[in-house]
Amino acid sequence: MRIGIVFLVTVVATTVRHVAEAIEIHVGGDGGWLRPSSPDFYSLWAAGLNFTVGDVLVFSFQTGAHNVAGVTKDGYDNCNTSNPKFLNTTSPFSFTLETLDDFYFICTVPGHCSAGQKLAITNVQQSPPPGSSPPDSPPVSGEMPPPVVTAPPPPNSVTRTMASIFTVALVSIAVTLIIY
Repeated sequence: MRIGIVFLVTVVATTVRHVAEAIEIHVGGDGGWLRPSSPDFYSLWAAGLNFTVGDVLVFSFQTGAHNVAGVTKDGYDNCNTSNPKFLNTTSPFSFTLETLDDFYFICTVPGHCSAGQKLAITNVQQSPPPGSSPPDSPPVSGEMPPPVVTAPPPPNSVTRTMASIFTVALVSIAVTLIIY
């Protein structure tokens, strides 16, 4: 009986921990997915974030005024709208980063991509082991540090901290059930 309870608590704790590692990231922060005032807005925004396998990008935009197309690197570089991998025209649109690949998104409304409404995610990482954080890499000699991004970062540290607390509580309950 106790072995079954311990197994159940362990499975629940592990599942909660893995689900909590993935976070929702609202593309563009509070402004959402729109034609930016600066052509490098989304590049600067993405440079300030850490993306992990399992994270969900949420594109919020005015339906009918914008869309989200998944494209190749060439499609991204050249704002080529002719052969997207997918095209979503309703908001909000959620996209899960399921692999360590690079991901490229553009708006296919004429003039929007060339004005900077495009996003490249090229720094997807595996989830770090519980309780660890990825090391910061020092800048290469002569390389400028990344620019300061004005969009607020997603609340991933809060989510992960709460998941850790919940996991510790469940494990404590399991240990208590074993002892008594």
